[in-house]
Amino acid sequence: MQISKRELIVGGSAVLVGAALQAETTANAQRVKKPPLKSDIGQLDRVLVHSIRETDGLTSRISRDLIPNVDYDPVAAAAQQASLMRLLTESGAELVEVHDALETARDATLRNGIWEAWLDAVFPRLGADPNKVSIDQILGRDQDWLYRLDQNGDYAHWVDQTGSTMWTRDSAFMTPAGLVMGNSSSPRRGRENTLLRFAYRYSPLLENIPIAVDAVEKGFVVEGGDAIVVDEQTLFLGVGNRTTPIAAQILARELNMDVYAVQIGDDAFLREIAAGEPQDYNALRVLFLHLDTSFTLVGPKHALALPYVFEKDHAEDNPLSRYLRGAVRQSLVSESAAEKGLEMLKGLGSLTKFAAGSGQEEEMEGTKLIDFCRAEGYKITYTGGALPESAEAAFAHFMRVTYPEQRRQASNVVQATPGRVIAYGGNPATIAALEADGIAVDTFEGRELWNWHGGPHCLTQPLARS
Repeated sequence: MQISKRELIVGGSAVLVGAALQAETTANAQRVKKPPLKSDIGQLDRVLVHSIRETDGLTSRISRDLIPNVDYDPVAAAAQQASLMRLLTESGAELVEVHDALETARDATLRNGIWEAWLDAVFPRLGADPNKVSIDQILGRDQDWLYRLDQNGDYAHWVDQTGSTMWTRDSAFMTPAGLVMGNSSSPRRGRENTLLRFAYRYSPLLENIPIAVDAVEKGFVVEGGDAIVVDEQTLFLGVGNRTTPIAAQILARELNMDVYAVQIGDDAFLREIAAGEPQDYNALRVLFLHLDTSFTLVGPKHALALPYVFEKDHAEDNPLSRYLRGAVRQSLVSESAAEKGLEMLKGLGSLTKFAAGSGQEEEMEGTKLIDFCRAEGYKITYTGGALPESAEAAFAHFMRVTYPEQRRQASNVVQATPGRVIAYGGNPATIAALEADGIAVDTFEGRELWNWHGGPHCLTQPLARS
């Protein structure tokens, strides 16, 4: 089938191909006899990953950095991520690399005009001879295309780096109904949506993946790190930071699942910031970047979660609020920043239910996420371990133990084998708490990875679980 360049429609961060793709999506869904997975736990059979390389480029037109940001060790980062890949392989999971998915999609579309048209739409500076454009060039890792000079002897920018693509969970997430293809409000992350949409449409490695919802086509913003697939009927969805609240209602209708919107922010975060707009409580918002930053499943009705903040009784009585109120009185933070932070913490974890099929909103009467989970019979393991009883001891424990481990992504774990999770090393209190609650923990060093605000759950996009 030949598709002309006119038939490709570029919208925001996406490339939409017409009716042929819709038929392709329908055929994929019909070929699948059973759900690709039932929840975020169970044996991980197949997973999409993106191995970074120590030689990946560091420049981006979208970045606002004056010069490339090199505040990390690329050799160590690549080695640390490779340790995760070994743990996944040892657990029995088949790894599908983003590079390989893109390369096979390229090969499958070279002769029918789709590859050339896609290149002209998305990478016009590379598309003069589509037969010579490689996936390494598109990913900003072809050394011959990096750091070149123009006719004036100055830097000539060709392609952007795609290092954040390693967080494959954010570009899409699998549900019992099929894949939800993401749509980020961040221009930088939007490139990943574009790359992954092309791979899912055309790669033989992903040809049996049913696409249930394409957020770009539906016109809403969602990132996979905000989605926790509880079971075949239930989805937790973090909203307010990186995912728009309307996403919960849309997904409830499209997936025919009960979707519980979990408030983790009060305004779109990491969007384009207007000139002069204050960003004075961003550190707190990074702490709750996605839902999986502070809440993940580790077993059937067993969750790992940051203490206090997802419980109604601690909406205003928690260590972070105590810190902010005291810091204002001692002029350590501005009053305006503290007020915004306290308001955010007050609503953090609040639930709104959207009913399967209809998307009808149901009031939860002030219930927060952990309150709901406890009422449903969940076991809760706290990040940082058990809570001391006195307020002063609890505050000291949170600031000395829990908060540092939370910043090291201790809450962000992934299960590859029932009864076991994969986590970053360097978080001994959380690891000990999980083991005390019956969960085995496989660890790998992640110092250069957690610094970018993601963990093992973010680094893996499950395609199938048994």
